[in-house]
Amino acid sequence: MAGQNGMRSVFSLVVRAAIIFICASLVGVALNMASSRPLPWVYEPASQLELSGVTVPLIDEREARKFFGDPGTVFVDTRNEADYLSSHVEGAVFLPPTDVEEKFVAAEALLPRESRLILYCYGPECDMAEEVARFLGQLGYRNMMIMSAGYGAWEKAGLPVARGKRSRNE
Repeated sequence: MAGQNGMRSVFSLVVRAAIIFICASLVGVALNMASSRPLPWVYEPASQLELSGVTVPLIDEREARKFFGDPGTVFVDTRNEADYLSSHVEGAVFLPPTDVEEKFVAAEALLPRESRLILYCYGPECDMAEEVARFLGQLGYRNMMIMSAGYGAWEKAGLPVARGKRSRNE
């Protein structure tokens, strides 16, 4: 009989904890719905960034592929030099954030202001392309996109790459 009382006590405790949890969850959902800036139910990554007063769309490798080969589009590799020299999007201009001002002097002729620039680095956690886009925005470039999935996604998709070539701006 003492065992049954203990079980009822544990069961009663679990039921009370469940009721408290459900009530707190309902209050949280109601407050979120009433908020002027509610949290989304499902995470949606940003589709664009605001950098130096320029709206820069974030695109994936499939979208970037649509512009590959377009004479009005220039791909810009912002990764480190060793990785660029190892392989990069075919025809990409090398412009790393570490010494962007110095490298820009040589790259400027390859980056007409009216061109669409597609910048990329290592992937979603990398902000090197954002840093270079911010710099270019300060110089007046307005038509930029960032391939947020990065070079790895481009290469994995079997899209055109160049291996072991020096930069056109070296």
